[in-house]
Amino acid sequence: MESKNVKMLAIVALLVAIGGLTMGYAALTQTLNISTSATVQSQATTWDIHFENADTGTTTGHAVKGNLSLDTTTVTLSGVVLKVQGDKVEYTFDVKNAGQVNAKISTLTPKVATVGGNGTDQTNVENGYEYKLTYSDSDTEVKETDTLNAGETRTLKLTVSLKADATLPNQDITISNLGYTIVYVQA
Repeated sequence: MESKNVKMLAIVALLVAIGGLTMGYAALTQTLNISTSATVQSQATTWDIHFENADTGTTTGHAVKGNLSLDTTTVTLSGVVLKVQGDKVEYTFDVKNAGQVNAKISTLTPKVATVGGNGTDQTNVENGYEYKLTYSDSDTEVKETDTLNAGETRTLKLTVSLKADATLPNQDITISNLGYTIVYVQA
C-alpha cells in the first residue's frame, strides 16, 4: 500500500508541476499585433521624364541645319549638311524630371549611323565626322548612370561636325540615322 501511495503522490505531484508550468508559460507569453498600411502611388503621378524646349540649331562654318526630333526616349537628327572641314551644327534641348522620383540613365545607345556612298569617299566621311551628346553647361559627355533628380532639368547638346583634318569626299555622301536612345530608370 505504501507503494500505491507513493505512486499516487508522484502522479499528483506531476500533475501539479505540469499545471504550474502551463500557468507560468501563459503568464509569461503575450500576443503582439502589428498593424501597418502603405500606399503605392501610381506611376502617372510620380514618374514624368521627358524632352522639351528643342532649339532649331546653330551652325559653324558653311554647315546647313537639319531637323531635330524628340520622342519619349529617342533623339533623332536628319538633314544636316556639312560642306568643309570644321563645319558643325549644334542643337540644345532639355530633359526634365517633372516627377517625384529620382532617376538615372540605365541605357544610352547611339544610333548606328548609315553613311551612303561607296569606296574611298565613304571611308573618308566615316573617319571624318563625329557626333556627340553632352551637357550644355559643361560639355561633359552624357553617360550611363548620370542622375536626374526629381524636379531637375538638364540642358543637353547634340553636335554633329566634320573634323578639321577630315578628307572631303569627291561627291556628296549622306549620313543618316544620327541620334541617341536614352532610357531612364529609378535611381
